[in-house]
Amino acid sequence: MKHQNLIVAVLIVIIAVLIGAVAFDIHARNTAASTKKTSKKSSQTSAASDQAKTTQTAAQKTIVLDPGHSAVMPSGNEAIGPGSSETKAKDMVGTKGVATGVTEYDFMLNLANALKPELEKRGYNVVLTRTDSSSAHSCIDRAQVANDNHADAFIRLHANAAESAAPEGAMTINITANNPYTKATYTQCRKLSDCVLDAYCSATGAKREGVSERDDLTGNNWATVPTTLIEVGYMTNPDEDKRMQTDAYQAKMVQGIANGIDQFFK
Repeated sequence: MKHQNLIVAVLIVIIAVLIGAVAFDIHARNTAASTKKTSKKSSQTSAASDQAKTTQTAAQKTIVLDPGHSAVMPSGNEAIGPGSSETKAKDMVGTKGVATGVTEYDFMLNLANALKPELEKRGYNVVLTRTDSSSAHSCIDRAQVANDNHADAFIRLHANAAESAAPEGAMTINITANNPYTKATYTQCRKLSDCVLDAYCSATGAKREGVSERDDLTGNNWATVPTTLIEVGYMTNPDEDKRMQTDAYQAKMVQGIANGIDQFFK
């Protein structure tokens, strides 16, 4: 009898241990599932928060994009700045890809047309200084579009050229701290130049040629809003020229410039 009682007791203990193990396993599974859901929800919340911050940053901001040059040139010269006796040609035709044969004016218009919807998706109001290559636009005309629209950022899109095929990389250009025409905008212009160039080079992997400060660019001098001119790369460098005409690289260019604009407003 005692032997039977002992066996029963042992069986009861074994059953109790098994029940406890099963209960622990169920609890552990529920805890893991809950943790996973919480982590996923937290990740989604973080992503939504980042998107909300970008939208909030972009809210009510107007970006004017200036696709450099055109197939049709305005005739004559114009003052390089308000009240200046120094004049320059109202515009020039720009450069051309040594390997691709693509003109700078077509390239920049395509880039602007790709950048516009990306910026609009981020919540910006976007205006282009030109929407075709069959009309003439002076540099003063382009700056006036930015001024008339009270642009929060004026982005002048250009591609670079050199006498040799060696130079490569991107740069931005803004006025100097002593600019005689629109000196009050210098600090914001410099910040915009730094933000756009840093983000562009980060996204594309382009060589960073730096920020150039000069006061001989008519479009910069006539702008009364934060302005930068970005030279996205050298069309006189065969490798860079071909790379800039690929869809994959242009997608990076768009993201880089857009990210730089986002950073400028933070």
